[in-house]
Amino acid sequence: KAIVWLDTRTSETVGKLCKGQGGKDRFRAKTGLPISTYFSAVKMKWLIDNVPEVKKAVDSKTCMFGTIESWLIYNLTGGRNGGLHITDI
Repeated sequence: KAIVWLDTRTSETVGKLCKGQGGKDRFRAKTGLPISTYFSAVKMKWLIDNVPEVKKAVDSKTCMFGTIESWLIYNLTGGRNGGLHITDI
């Protein structure tokens, strides 16, 4: 059930975002990147919209997003018992 870099479950989200002004380049001026299923922001949006536990965590401000490095640091510094959430996102 993990969402990975080449996951295409986000293609509908990408399609909706591309319908607006600017199409797939809608955010390119700010991000330098086209809208694509490859990038993490679209995956985060998909998770929030499709996984009730993620939506609940976002609403309660307990949700954390990050890289595998973020997860490792969090767990190696205590995890649920005070682990550090460090990310470049």
